[in-house]
Amino acid sequence: MLELPSIKRVKSFLKNYTSEPHLAGTETDKKQAIWTREKWNEFGIPDTKIETYYPLLNYPISRRLAIVSGPEYLRYNATMEEAIVDEDNDTINPNIVPLFHGYSKNGTAKGPVIYANYGRLEDFQFLVDQGVQVEGTIALVRYGGTLRGLKVRAAEQYGCVGVLIYSDPIDDGPIDKDSTLNPPESYPEGPWRSARSAQRGSVEYLPLNVGDPLTPGIPALENATRIPMEESNALPKIPSLPLSWHDALPLLRATQDHGVFGEFDWRGGLENVDYFSGPSEGLVEMENIVAYNVTPIWNVIGRIEGSMEPHRAIILGNHRDAWVYGAVDPSSGSAVLMEIARVLGQMLQIGWRPKRTIILASWDAEEYGLIGSTEWVEDHKEWLEQEGAVYVNCDAGISGPYFKAGASPSLNQLLYEVTSMVMDPSTGKSVYEAWGEHTNKTGIPSPRPFVDILGSGSDFTAFLDHLGIASIDIGFEGDYGVYHSIYDDFHWMEKFGDPDFTYHQAMVKIWGLLALRLADDLILPLHPSDYAVELTKYVHQLYIHSAPHTYPTLKKSVNALVKAASSFEESWVQIQQKLTRFNGEDSPQIPAKWSKRIEKMNDRLTAFEKGLIDPQGIKGREWFKHVVYAPGLWTGYAGQTFPAVAEAFDAKDMHLTRHAENRAAKAIQKAQAALL
Repeated sequence: MLELPSIKRVKSFLKNYTSEPHLAGTETDKKQAIWTREKWNEFGIPDTKIETYYPLLNYPISRRLAIVSGPEYLRYNATMEEAIVDEDNDTINPNIVPLFHGYSKNGTAKGPVIYANYGRLEDFQFLVDQGVQVEGTIALVRYGGTLRGLKVRAAEQYGCVGVLIYSDPIDDGPIDKDSTLNPPESYPEGPWRSARSAQRGSVEYLPLNVGDPLTPGIPALENATRIPMEESNALPKIPSLPLSWHDALPLLRATQDHGVFGEFDWRGGLENVDYFSGPSEGLVEMENIVAYNVTPIWNVIGRIEGSMEPHRAIILGNHRDAWVYGAVDPSSGSAVLMEIARVLGQMLQIGWRPKRTIILASWDAEEYGLIGSTEWVEDHKEWLEQEGAVYVNCDAGISGPYFKAGASPSLNQLLYEVTSMVMDPSTGKSVYEAWGEHTNKTGIPSPRPFVDILGSGSDFTAFLDHLGIASIDIGFEGDYGVYHSIYDDFHWMEKFGDPDFTYHQAMVKIWGLLALRLADDLILPLHPSDYAVELTKYVHQLYIHSAPHTYPTLKKSVNALVKAASSFEESWVQIQQKLTRFNGEDSPQIPAKWSKRIEKMNDRLTAFEKGLIDPQGIKGREWFKHVVYAPGLWTGYAGQTFPAVAEAFDAKDMHLTRHAENRAAKAIQKAQAALL
């Protein structure tokens, strides 16, 4: 896995995936699914198929935005188009999907515009507290701070009739950026977002439900029973549109000198406006006409059967669909997964067989709301509960040179070990060392490189939050301002993201080595003791958040788990030492008694995190069943620890808080029992 990955091949795979727009459910998306399956077959992946699901998707028909009243000099019709770049031929493709939001409400709205900063609950509440009229307005908010769908949800709750989400140059444009370019520049001169660039994306309320909004909790098969759209708690009730800062500037001019100034982070990077709240003097009309249809999507699934423990599956996943070309998101990850498939196929040809089953998955419709992976998990739930061991995800795989990772804490040591084996292309050090140096530069105090907790926003969500399957999410990040725009294409990647494709090659090695370690180590390289230590930190954070309220039941169960996990770790180390002589290619056959001990140890490790699943789920969003992790109710991407407990306390429902604490403690006891 360190010697076989090819720069030339992974580059050619990216070129193919970015050769045309491939929005989920379209003919080009299907064409790329077929091509992916054909290539995996060609590489020798023995069991490859396409699994089709039928979720609800929407597609744009027409859109319009205009200031229609007020002073004549403020009147404006928005362009609602991204500009052609002469040096980038991909920007003139007639099949580029227009600017729209996935799952946006079909309809129109009219009203004065208000500027509500990032569109967080606290931003709208600030305006209300200042006496600003919010109800009946169209909210102009900027990307950042929280998931885009939650901006719409907050606006909806405060009585707005529509939402406009724009990209401000201080967020992913060239303003105030630490960059290798001095000064930082917008595309095509630099990697940052330009004035006419806008961010597409889904506005599904992901912290409430992920996957197909009409089949919550069950797979979206062709003949599935579907709920009416109006009964879904994940779909917005007011229309929304994405904007460039070129189209947002006239709206900010219309609020100039009306309303109040925000404080702290309210001011963006645009010149000649002061970011007043409004409401504007003139009225704004917005039109978002979209067609909703139940539409087929196509997951590509490859299976390499394990030779010793075929009933344990290591799943490698990346989504294939993109809003346009998606060179970074997700095609860099797709190209890497394709090269992993080629390398694994080559290894199969020379006689290698994994001890455990390896599943390769090219997911569809992730961009709309993690659809393909969620429907697959719901479709194969019973099998995954029994045989799913670890899920490893790579989404926007490469946008620069800085390694990042989120993971179940039991997998942190494996991440450290694997990244220590791979050379960082820029520094000549190991990826582990470069990762640690970057962690320190970002100001995150940690004796080892920082591994984030998993929230949502990518395809690990269903595996971790719904079934409790230990998960990893990895990527290389950098100066990336073209997210979800037409400029996220091969030309951008070749010019700015990874010009020599060495980070693509490094990602093949990292992801591939993670797969081989998980599939071939005699004992699964998971460490519940690391998990238990993290839980003590989460309980402490909960205590600080809730002081003077305490959580004695939760604290007691975590302390008991720490002891049990520490004892388990000691046994893990002892057995590993005794198994050393059975770990090589020419090693003697493992005696039956040792095979039974290995089997029992792996049973415990696989069951451990699944024990943290509460069948009741979180009150109000029952699909999320993990007691330790969930996407934050009002953050979305960022994870919340002990979510049911924290949300009940924030709602000032002490009875529910105690109930959630007891449920979490019970699940932790179940995880502890799995180790005994």
